[in-house]
Amino acid sequence: MNIKTLAKRRDNMQWMKLPPKIYFEKNAVRYLEKMEGLNRVFIVGDRGMEKLGYIKVVEDVLGQRVDPIQMQTFVDVEPDPSTDTVYKGAEMMKDFKPDTIIAIGGGSVMDAAKGMWLFYEAEDADFFGAKQKFLDIRKRTYKFPKLRKTQLVCIPTTSGTGSEVTPFAVITDSKTHIKYPLADYALTPNVALVDSQFIESVPPVVVADTGLDVLCHATESFVSTMATDYTRGLSLQAIKSVFDNLEDSYKGDLVAKAKMHDASTIAGMAFANALLGINHSIAHKLGQEFHLPHGRCIAITMPHVIRFNASQPKKRAIWSKYNYFRADEDYAEIARYLGLKGNTTAELVEAYVQAIIDLADRVGIKMSLKDQGISKQAVDAAVDNLAELAYTDNCTVTNPQEPLISDLKQIILDEYNGPQKQH
Repeated sequence: MNIKTLAKRRDNMQWMKLPPKIYFEKNAVRYLEKMEGLNRVFIVGDRGMEKLGYIKVVEDVLGQRVDPIQMQTFVDVEPDPSTDTVYKGAEMMKDFKPDTIIAIGGGSVMDAAKGMWLFYEAEDADFFGAKQKFLDIRKRTYKFPKLRKTQLVCIPTTSGTGSEVTPFAVITDSKTHIKYPLADYALTPNVALVDSQFIESVPPVVVADTGLDVLCHATESFVSTMATDYTRGLSLQAIKSVFDNLEDSYKGDLVAKAKMHDASTIAGMAFANALLGINHSIAHKLGQEFHLPHGRCIAITMPHVIRFNASQPKKRAIWSKYNYFRADEDYAEIARYLGLKGNTTAELVEAYVQAIIDLADRVGIKMSLKDQGISKQAVDAAVDNLAELAYTDNCTVTNPQEPLISDLKQIILDEYNGPQKQH
């Protein structure tokens, strides 16, 4: 077989990592009553989950099992979990020796639990190695160990990250205070319980932030250089569900909230395989610098990134599946799927940008750093460092246009005043 034939076969190859066991229904938590292999259970949450009584719900379900179970609970996970928190939880696990870890909470809790899982099972695991960039998640220099002696069950309580079905964990280095997305299929949970009872009381502002994060996951995975026919269908379904349900979910409609909860997991399955782009690279760094919610940073960044990605690239991204630059066509396809109007690809791209801006406005999100209380002086002082850090973020690798650091800097500067309407 010659090189050209082999390359063509690889270009056409559709590869997908299947998600864990997923249960989509209200009261899916009842699955824990009959789940096999539970003897010693380590529950990971935060103070909010404890205060809301959600951890007790899990404890009560486990308490109803015929076979007795020993439980230990860790509720010290902070927003944007740190390596110190991960190591603390892993040390507690080493003393308790669980066979099952149950994470109940938002993305921070699930990501922290994944980190604890890694450092509990693999004593020689190295955070420095784990955070290194890669071109292909399946072909990397640092090898994650197989995590086999413990099973991880994730119960999301926000409709945003999709972490319950993804191989990602975003952890902040306690020494440098830099946020890193760790990525390896070894971190994929074994079971996801997508139970809408846990998101019915989520406040509107969190619904808005996390819902726009779902939209970004679906959009970035659709235009990613690793997107395939398998992932694009999931991406489109999640995008349409966000536009159909986010506003009603924001207003408190429980059916819409349940649909957004499902959309979050569907988008998670898409980007678990197709990965993301510079929208997340920039948002990771904005959040850690200005202490803004992740979903807010995502929303503010999205219009600027779409316009950048749809422009003629200065530098092509590298990936065998991406045979020609097509990001503008992909965004236009999303617009057509949503029924937006436009006679040209450029008009459809801009129609999608405006649809996002309008949706954000309807759910109360101010789309500029200025409106978030960040000063121009603070942005100017931080922008050079933020642009460099965003360039080194793992999510940058699969962006459809290879950005220059100067491009990332300009996007961040543009975010101060927010997106301008184009005619």
